Amino acid sequence: MPNIHIVSIDGRTYDFPLSKEEITIGRSEDNDVVLANNSVSRNHARIIKGESGYVITDLGSFNGTKINGKLVQSSPLVHDDQIKIGPLELTFLTKTKPKPSAAESVVLTMESDEDKGERLIVKSSPEDSSKINAQELLVSTAHPISSKEAGLSTLMKKGAKRSKIKAELSSLERMNKVLFVMYEISRQLHSIHDFNELLEKIMDYIFMVIDADCGFVVLTRDKAKEDLTPVVVKYKSGKKKDKKEIKASRTIINRVVQDKVALLTSNAMTDSRLEQAQSLVLQKIRSAMCVPLWKKDKVIGVIQLDSTRLDNQFNEDDLELLKAIGHQMAMVIEQASLNEQIREEERMRSRLERFHSPQVVDMILKGDQETKENLMEPKDQTVTILFTDIIGFTSLSEEMPPREINVLLNHFFSRMTDIIFKYDGTLDKYIGDCLMAVFGAPIEKEGDPERAILAAQEMRKELSTIMEETLEQKKFDIRIGINTGRVVAGNIGSPNRLEYTVIGDPVNIASRLESIAKPNQILIGEETYQSVKDKFKIKKVGPRKVKGKKAEVMVYEVL
Repeated sequence: MPNIHIVSIDGRTYDFPLSKEEITIGRSEDNDVVLANNSVSRNHARIIKGESGYVITDLGSFNGTKINGKLVQSSPLVHDDQIKIGPLELTFLTKTKPKPSAAESVVLTMESDEDKGERLIVKSSPEDSSKINAQELLVSTAHPISSKEAGLSTLMKKGAKRSKIKAELSSLERMNKVLFVMYEISRQLHSIHDFNELLEKIMDYIFMVIDADCGFVVLTRDKAKEDLTPVVVKYKSGKKKDKKEIKASRTIINRVVQDKVALLTSNAMTDSRLEQAQSLVLQKIRSAMCVPLWKKDKVIGVIQLDSTRLDNQFNEDDLELLKAIGHQMAMVIEQASLNEQIREEERMRSRLERFHSPQVVDMILKGDQETKENLMEPKDQTVTILFTDIIGFTSLSEEMPPREINVLLNHFFSRMTDIIFKYDGTLDKYIGDCLMAVFGAPIEKEGDPERAILAAQEMRKELSTIMEETLEQKKFDIRIGINTGRVVAGNIGSPNRLEYTVIGDPVNIASRLESIAKPNQILIGEETYQSVKDKFKIKKVGPRKVKGKKAEVMVYEVL
């Protein structure tokens, strides 16, 4: 009769005869073959006897079913086919297979119940394997063994069990260290803000779980192609060495970066893949591992461990562990980069908020990097300039103590600046008792002239509120001039000090319009008038001669 031969992950074997036309395999206890492992789906697979033989079908399991190493949905079975379900190995047998000795295996007696008939329960979790119960130790009653054989078998099992427990304890200790390292790496990310210190700490943790003589990290992003200077270096001996003196193997790093693969060599001196790696020979490196640090689909660096001892060769388990830590380290590097971007954005926001409204600041910061870099560069654009100053400020200064003047100006400028920002204007500068604002720089927006006039009207209205709050002897008036035109806007000044401003004839005209305005009067130029003439009540003042201009300037008043 065909049967399924099962080997659990702890080495125990079981045999299940295919005595029915259909059997089911899965984690759920209502299956014929119960595989108590979390990698097995509740209803994983089914074996059906057909006219031409047995066929296995996957029942939509999460991890799939493999036949002879290949994932299948449905496949006929022939003698000695290897079936992989989760971590468990099953073999389909149509011929009798030599029975293993009692010392090599444990055959489970199959449970029998009236509803289900025969079924097999395979318990293969590590904790179960160290607590074998009486039922699991029973050898099939069909082939009893002698007391002498049983005694020998028991001794062998006890030795094997002790060895197994020792191996499991060693594995558990290593696993605990790995979990500790992963936890600590995540924790340190939030407690250490210095990038290099953080990488050095991670390297310390790596040396706790992997026995290496030297380890280093090289970052390849944003670096010159020829620069392979490590950003962090660690020696098992604890000795210090200048990072620039460490000669990273270009052969290994290029292979890892270009091929995007992790590399392990158990004998670097004779590895044909590393024939050109002279630095390995010079440093007498016997075994080496190098894994890539990923940022999405790009390699941003590598982490490499070296061993110079003949009796300490890295293996596949070490490589897999280093790859896992490498993924964690790449996340740390990326998070550190994001943190630095956030800090830089905060610094930039702090500088911008002195001159721009929150809306304009957000537009600048949300732009791409090229936009941010070019935003403050001098360029020609159309803007609307607004000037306002306090009438009679000189007389006012003579009558008031300097400290009171300072308080008065700060109060006045604070209220006026809030209005400018409200209408998306840019504060250009304070000039004594005068304020200069620009609408349309650094970012041009539709309706800049209109917003400039709305701001001017609200400034005039706000002045009335300020005057109601001010003592009689401190009352004053303002005048406002507005003009629109093409200017050069950008950072202008010396290499040691740059200032964002606008320069051009339209700026001069706006200043002159303000100087000829009467108390609380808003005067605008021709181009501004053409942009807003249908939106406000405007009176034509007529041509006026202004300082610095040969020709007269047409002037309008906003009522």
